[in-house]
Amino acid sequence: MASDGDKPDLVVVYDKLKPWQSYNLSKDLGCEVWDLVTLLLKIFEIHAGTREAKLQIELTETRHKIPLVKEYVRMAKLGEQVGFMGPGAYGYESLLRSLKRKEVRISRELEEIKRRRERLVASRNRRGYPHVAIIGYTCAGKTTLYNALTGDDKPTGPQPFKTLMPKSRAGETPCGRIIFTDTIGFVRKMPSEIVEVFHAVISEITAADGLVFVIDALDPPEEVVEKVEAALEILEKINARDKPMVVALNKIDAAKGLDVEWLAGLVRGVMEARGFKPGFFKAISASKRINIDDLLIAVCSSIGISDIYASTRFHDQV
Repeated sequence: MASDGDKPDLVVVYDKLKPWQSYNLSKDLGCEVWDLVTLLLKIFEIHAGTREAKLQIELTETRHKIPLVKEYVRMAKLGEQVGFMGPGAYGYESLLRSLKRKEVRISRELEEIKRRRERLVASRNRRGYPHVAIIGYTCAGKTTLYNALTGDDKPTGPQPFKTLMPKSRAGETPCGRIIFTDTIGFVRKMPSEIVEVFHAVISEITAADGLVFVIDALDPPEEVVEKVEAALEILEKINARDKPMVVALNKIDAAKGLDVEWLAGLVRGVMEARGFKPGFFKAISASKRINIDDLLIAVCSSIGISDIYASTRFHDQV
């Protein structure tokens, strides 16, 4: 947006900026500049509903600001006029000290929350229920599928990042009860800070016995390829490459004329090219609960427990 025809009020760069790049852009343009990390944090703030989510966002924001403020202090010591975007040299030095204290405080609080969550996951594992994480690109329909599998009623919608913190609930399947976890949506070029700070979400994926990878079948083929590659890159970063996986091609109720076999072949090719071993592919509609029974049978088979109720025909209502 711009206050007049020449000067913008805000510039957004869909990539991660180095501190000196952000500084120079802000100075040259005379306005606030957001990079990809800042943009994602602004979106996250809209949907943060838990104390942990809010703290994680605040911590990431603090850590992202510290190098930028250091750059402002450095430039001030070199004689640059840094007051064009804030409090001036002395003000930035004070802000830097405040940010460092804030980082330590939030880190300690989050560490305690992390330990409590790990105890909860360990307790759940001791009860012996298999655990399956629902993953995928943002807006693919993960939460809608989670609700269909568990009977939960988590909010859904077209806005990105409706899910910031994982939620787990048991669902009945042909092979007994399974814990399903709804996770944060992936995005292209997801910065390492975002991956690292949402430890609770990532730990749910790495601790899972299997994955359901939800793909939006309505996307154009080139977008499907880009989004699958983005998701696989994140799975590689968190060492989840070898997890048993069922690929759910979602929204087939609205995908008229879709060649499911062709789309599955496209996705399989992308996965194999990156060294992944794709398992079952199922075309579903999470919102209409189409083929949910077949998906659950595939999930059971992928984690090696399909023989428990091999002859059972499980119905869509779970």
